[in-house]
Amino acid sequence: MDNFDLRNFLYNNTLLNEDEKEDLKKSYGKDVESFRADLSKYIADPKVKAVLDAGLADGDEDDDKLPFTSTKVAVKKLIPTQKEIGFDQSVKGNLDDEYGSLDGILKGNVNVGGPIVTYAGKYIIDGHHRWSTVFAANPGANMDALDIAPKAGFQPLDILKAVHSSIAVDRNKVPSANPKGKNILDGSMKYKDVLAKVKEIFAVTDKGEKVWKSFFEKQNIPYSPELVAKHLYNNLDKIVKKGYAAGAPGRKDMPQTDADKTKSIDKLKSLAKGEININEPFEESKKSLIKSIIREEILKMNKTDLKQQ
Repeated sequence: MDNFDLRNFLYNNTLLNEDEKEDLKKSYGKDVESFRADLSKYIADPKVKAVLDAGLADGDEDDDKLPFTSTKVAVKKLIPTQKEIGFDQSVKGNLDDEYGSLDGILKGNVNVGGPIVTYAGKYIIDGHHRWSTVFAANPGANMDALDIAPKAGFQPLDILKAVHSSIAVDRNKVPSANPKGKNILDGSMKYKDVLAKVKEIFAVTDKGEKVWKSFFEKQNIPYSPELVAKHLYNNLDKIVKKGYAAGAPGRKDMPQTDADKTKSIDKLKSLAKGEININEPFEESKKSLIKSIIREEILKMNKTDLKQQ
C-alpha cells in the first residue's frame, strides 16, 4: 500500500461504461448458476465491486432495499430454493447429537447455532441443511430466521442473486459448498439408507441414541434403531414431496452468508440499507470505488496476518 496512489488510480481507471453496465443488467437476468459464474469472474475488479456497492448512489435510495426481520418460522411451511440437500448433513446431527441439540429439536426448542435466512416467510435462502436436520426429527418445530420481506417483482431466485452480491462485496469472492452423501431431493434415498446410517453412527456413539430412547419411552413406545430410522425416513420423504422452487440451482451455486466464519446478519444489513446494487439503474460513484479498494486492501492484510500467525 506504501506505493499505491489512490488519486492516480481513480484518474486512470474509469468506472463502468454503458456496455459494461448492460452486461451487469444481463447477468442479473440470467439463472442463478450463470449469475454466480459471472459474479465469481468479475468481483475481483474494483470497478465492478464499486457498482455493486453503490445502491445508495444510483439516484434512488429505496430501489435496492431488502428489509428483514428476526422471527420464528414454521419448519413445515418452508420450501427449498436449492435442488440438492445432502443426506449425511440432514441426519448426522440427529444421530450423533454432536452439538447437544437433538433433545431440544424433538421438544420444539430448536437451537442449531444461529438463524437461517428466509424470504417472505416461505422460501429458504440459506441454511437448508440446518432446516432439513430439524425437519427430519421434528417437522412441527419452529426455527429462528432472518426473514427478508417480500419485494415487488422479486422471486426467491432473485433474492439468491441479491444475497450472492452482498456476500461478494463483503468477502471479495463468491464462496460455495457441496452437499455430502446422497441428494435427498432426487428421490434416490431409501429407508435402507437411513437404517444403515442409524446403525453406523449408533455403533460409534450412543449420545444420540440415548435421546431417542427417552423420546420414545415417554410415549410408551418400545425403542429400536429401526424405529428411529423409520421416523427420520418418513420426515425426509415429506421433504422430497414438498419439492423445491422452480429453477432452483444446485448446492454449489447457493449463497453462503456465514462464509469465512462471518455473520449472516451483516450481509443482510447491507441489503436492508439498500447499499447493494440489485436493481437498475446500475450507476456508481467514486466514493464506492474508494470504499471497494480500501475494503480489498483490508482483506488482503487480514489474510497476510493469518498466514503469519
